[in-house]
Amino acid sequence: MSGVLVRSVVAVGVLCVALVGCSQEKKAEPVPLPRTTVSGAVDLETDKAAVAQAFAAYREALLAKDGKAVAALLSADSIAYFAALKKLALTASEPYLRRARVSDQLAVLFLRLRVRPEDLRRWSPTEIVIDSVRHDQFSAGGNVRRMSTGAVEVSSDTASVLMKLDGKESQFSFTFWREDGLWKFRMIPLLEAIESTMRALVQERHLTDRTFVDQALAAEQPDPDKIATAWKPMGSQ
Repeated sequence: MSGVLVRSVVAVGVLCVALVGCSQEKKAEPVPLPRTTVSGAVDLETDKAAVAQAFAAYREALLAKDGKAVAALLSADSIAYFAALKKLALTASEPYLRRARVSDQLAVLFLRLRVRPEDLRRWSPTEIVIDSVRHDQFSAGGNVRRMSTGAVEVSSDTASVLMKLDGKESQFSFTFWREDGLWKFRMIPLLEAIESTMRALVQERHLTDRTFVDQALAAEQPDPDKIATAWKPMGSQ
């Protein structure tokens, strides 16, 4: 599995970090979704324009590698699971991590390969976002430049933007929530779609989760010693 393929699967405009908690007894479950901040009466066309503007601002921030701007455009639950990513990277042993979803495993492993333990220990979730943007972890192999706004749908405090690639509609949509009067991008629904894509690849290639993750990790980092280190909790290093 090539590194290009891995990145095209795990990052479609966003960092593949569909973070979840996991237990020793069962597979990981999705992070509970927070309640939206329901507003009063709104003007539909005004909201659609605001959502389209938020999507465009997110795209431009990615192109500029402006991590602070990207973080400011993420919903609260999106930022929250970067905190979960940090915790897993610092504490999750290999047996523990192997029980998480495929995309979760790769998110943690790639973070361990990229970031020094001393940096991760002191970074806030927002600083992890900033570093990820700086290292093109949100760029989807350059696909951000090909992205544009498709149809926008709004319902109360939730909205979706159909993503276009090269002017053609894709199968992916971006979800936005209204938070404190501003429209923020929610990563989780798109990340769940990416997890489904990975699951389809696993089945199509007749692989186990373990083999798929190991192949993806080897494509990202060919050094077996560094791979072995990536499976170790960064808090113990």
